[in-house]
Amino acid sequence: MKHLILACFLLAFAVPVFGQDEPHLRIGAKVGINFYQLSSDDLVMDDDTGLSSEYSVYGRIGETFFVQPELNFVNHKTHLITRNQTTPNERDALLVRYLRVPVYLGYQTGYDGPIISRVRFMAGPSYSFALSVADNNIDIERKDIHNSQFALNGGLAFEVWVLHLDLLYHHYITSLLNDGRSEGKGRAFSVAAGINF
Repeated sequence: MKHLILACFLLAFAVPVFGQDEPHLRIGAKVGINFYQLSSDDLVMDDDTGLSSEYSVYGRIGETFFVQPELNFVNHKTHLITRNQTTPNERDALLVRYLRVPVYLGYQTGYDGPIISRVRFMAGPSYSFALSVADNNIDIERKDIHNSQFALNGGLAFEVWVLHLDLLYHHYITSLLNDGRSEGKGRAFSVAAGINF
């Protein structure tokens, strides 16, 4: 049922763009880094921002107004001390690998400067599925992570010569840990560079 509601929501975003007379399609790939941290959580004594990587392919449909669905392989890392780990006060990295599917609705300006051009503003929801959890010393395994996580994403992008750069913020609305007492939700800022094919 959740997947059906999400599909209807994303379709509602896409209808205005597909209504254009001649929609343009661009396909591309990008690679980037992200900075990830958890919001306040009663099960987490302390956490630090972690740096990790992400890889994406996408299609952009439209010009001035566009829809951009993506397929992202994302690593999110944070360094934690939890209240229920076997070794008290030992900090370790929690690295979770995701398959994320965002769909952005965006607006592209007509700006065409000597270095920067095609400035885009975009926002939209995403669905992430947790693929795996790297070994750690804080007793968090794959079964302790929510399978499905939803987020709201937004930011800006622009082209620099042949490359395009994306600067995005990801605000998760599903808690990371599936323990009923957990309230910590992911917050990430990503920077990615890519090319169009």
